Amino acid sequence: MVQKDKTLDTPPLDVEPSPSPVSGEACVEAPGPVADSSIVVETTGRRKFISGVVEGFYGRPWTMEQRKELFRRQQKWGLNTYLYAPKDDYKHRMFWRELYSVEEAEQLMTLVSAAKEHGIEFIYAISPGLDITFSNQKEVSALKRKLDQVTHFGCKSFALLFDDIDHNMCPADKEVFSSFAHAQVSITNEIYQYLGEPETFLFCPTEYCGTFCYPSVSQSPYLRTVGEKLLPGIDVLWTGPKVVSKEIPVESIEEVSKILRRAPVIWDNIHANDYDQKRLFLGPYKGRSTELIPRLKGVLTNPNCEFESNFVAIHTLATWYKSNMNGVRKDVVMTDGEDSTVSIQIKLENEGSDEELETDMLYSPQLALKLALTEWLAEFSVPHQYNSRQVPQSGAKSTAIDVSSMTAPSLCSSTSVTTVFQQPIMSPAMPPLLLDPLPHPMVKTSEEVDVEKKDSDEEPMEMVVEKLDEPEAEADPEEKDVAPILAEDLKPMDTDKESLAESKSPEESIQEDSGSDIAPMQTDDQLKQDPYLPGPDEKPLFTPEPPTLEDLCLLAELFYLPYEHGPKATQMLKEFNWLRANSSVVSVNCKRKESEKVAEWQLRAEKFQDMCCSVIHMFTRLSNTANRTILFDLYPYIWDIKSIMSMVKSFVLWLGCRSQSSAQFPKGEQESWAFRGGLAGEFQRLLPIDGANDLFYQPPPSLPTSKIYTIRPYYPKDEASVYKICKEMYCEGMEDEPFAEGEPDLIGDRLVGGLLTVSSDYGFVLEDDEGICGYALGTVDVKPFIKKCKLSWIPFMQEKYHKPDCEKDLSEAEKMILSFHEEEEGLPDSFLSNFPSLIKVDIHAKVTDPSVAKSMMGCLLSSLKANGSHGAFCKVRQTDKRMLEFYSKLGCFEVAKMDGFPKDVIIMGRSL
Repeated sequence: MVQKDKTLDTPPLDVEPSPSPVSGEACVEAPGPVADSSIVVETTGRRKFISGVVEGFYGRPWTMEQRKELFRRQQKWGLNTYLYAPKDDYKHRMFWRELYSVEEAEQLMTLVSAAKEHGIEFIYAISPGLDITFSNQKEVSALKRKLDQVTHFGCKSFALLFDDIDHNMCPADKEVFSSFAHAQVSITNEIYQYLGEPETFLFCPTEYCGTFCYPSVSQSPYLRTVGEKLLPGIDVLWTGPKVVSKEIPVESIEEVSKILRRAPVIWDNIHANDYDQKRLFLGPYKGRSTELIPRLKGVLTNPNCEFESNFVAIHTLATWYKSNMNGVRKDVVMTDGEDSTVSIQIKLENEGSDEELETDMLYSPQLALKLALTEWLAEFSVPHQYNSRQVPQSGAKSTAIDVSSMTAPSLCSSTSVTTVFQQPIMSPAMPPLLLDPLPHPMVKTSEEVDVEKKDSDEEPMEMVVEKLDEPEAEADPEEKDVAPILAEDLKPMDTDKESLAESKSPEESIQEDSGSDIAPMQTDDQLKQDPYLPGPDEKPLFTPEPPTLEDLCLLAELFYLPYEHGPKATQMLKEFNWLRANSSVVSVNCKRKESEKVAEWQLRAEKFQDMCCSVIHMFTRLSNTANRTILFDLYPYIWDIKSIMSMVKSFVLWLGCRSQSSAQFPKGEQESWAFRGGLAGEFQRLLPIDGANDLFYQPPPSLPTSKIYTIRPYYPKDEASVYKICKEMYCEGMEDEPFAEGEPDLIGDRLVGGLLTVSSDYGFVLEDDEGICGYALGTVDVKPFIKKCKLSWIPFMQEKYHKPDCEKDLSEAEKMILSFHEEEEGLPDSFLSNFPSLIKVDIHAKVTDPSVAKSMMGCLLSSLKANGSHGAFCKVRQTDKRMLEFYSKLGCFEVAKMDGFPKDVIIMGRSL
């Protein structure tokens, strides 16, 4: 049984004293609550305010090294608490009855000791609500035995969580307890007293937010029972009006405090992202007035799954708390000797801005964000490599520790344990590089692009569409061996981000790991050699351009908060929406008489292109950053936004020079949350092929790269390059050159010449730093296209290539020439009514990034659909396995043969 250990000496007070059970430094001052007639509040004195982080998400938990870094940051920024509740510690929730093994216990002891060393209160949470029988004393004894074990690890603070479970009691419990709330309160009170009434003991109710309360917060029988029966020393967790609360009004806290008969501790999901693999939240702590601080017992943020992406979330929470800690504004105070003039400069930058005026006089989210980003920027320049080495984990048959044989470590002692990037407790042994996330069963969406924002009553994780469709062929079969996902509904208090990496052996991970400063076969003699210096006429060494504060500001605004984008992201959405809506003034069949409108469109298009380029340049600089640990956590997200912005940029270029005046676009009448993926999802919604999820699913490469490809409209000057690629890829794999050197253009003339000549408005090319390396061509309606070819293109080809003698055996080249002189079989109308558009796409073999082919197809299909097409098809030789596989990966399927289909080719189609 744990005894109270009050290390902070304070004079007797009339209010409840609550010094930190870990360190006096972890207990910070906060003003007493403002007097209110409806609840009992403190008005004077020193009280403990819980402030910090809860690790409470599904998915791969943070490593031991990351948690120790978290404790260091919390101590530096003035936060005092860490709540341990990772769902992938299966013994926290699913197998809560099982004791920790020796290996697991060592890690938990190390974690508790590390928290103590940094003055952080470690709270161990257990979640038995899935299957506990409250009336069974054996179950209660099992829970006590488990927490007894954890107390021997040095833990003195605890939490019982009953979130996201079935409200119905089993028959045995119904005979003993009058309600579900009575059952939970009974066991919570018993455990609390059994542990010696710890200084900090948290209870998470099943009705943990306003929307879960029936019929309402103030009328909830469940909350009333909790308020009346739960012992007063136990604090209650609360997420606000919703699971993910955009705002937490003071009135809502006063309402719940009244029925709970105590001030709640906020479990804040404002930065939780484990319900959508494409969303990350780098915006400031916002929507919570500092007037809440004296009305709360504490605030714990449940942030992003990716540890390094939480710098802003935690930093701004600390700024928010300190701004009203003693009723004196402190949100512009820099730490660790930083120049205070930075704060003044930021103030001046904000004057006269278009940002909304803050009503909170003590805390500015915009200012807090810039302070956090300024400090975060310094971390990017610190060389740090992501290390893949992991400590072996105990298996299912590991021996559990005998509690009676353990000695509780002294809180005054210092434990030194080597834990270099240890694997977290009970998490599957996977490399930490999660750059190819799998599709997640729960998806989230983004905010409306209209100038007037529309509030929605639904939560971001509930406003979803069907699951993203990806070809099964892209999945790694080894990924089936990863840890199972809990079979229960997932919500942000109980959420999941199933981002799984390819399973590799430790040897492969270490070999691929760039984290080692010394290569595996590098010798001491090699290390002593002078660094290479190029000669005067040789290529200079590559010097990466470091990220700037502007890059981080843009990054934060692209990945802002669940219910809103940052100002720059919002502006980009507005501009793209305007360019779409007004594209008719620059269409190819418009006489462009309205010169002023044309000039305005072109100017705004140019500015939008610059915005897109700033995203791409940000991606490049971040990809080359010295701190690879930060990069690897951010990379899937910056890759995704870079990919979608490249596609949008290319589409705007096409709009400005090739679109028809009758171009059609989605009307945007759907709710903003109807599409997944945050800002990227909103841009997807604004493209004509908004529903082509497979083309927008572009997993990042296994190792970060800063290589950029550009997709732009085709111009006549590109013909030779397109012909060259067409010929090289057609002949790839052939042992002998099938065509004579005297006919260098034959393959290009036959396969792409007609599209380039007659239908160049629907052409795109792919470029890298060496030139054109791919193309995407098409025609919106193949019937008039064929007629135009017969009138202009075919006669020119017949004149260029004389008809061969059909009486002899023909070569491949002669067969191709003969096709110009014979009537081509037309496809049946029943087929063309569903697939009217002809497409031809190919990229050079040197392009190893599979995402660029999807982007090119996305641009081509967007242009076709904008001009009325609802289906496209392509023709592939039966023997061309490469192209059959290529088009299959781009979402095309082989169409069942119909009467009138050519016999020597396969027709593949795709609906738009």
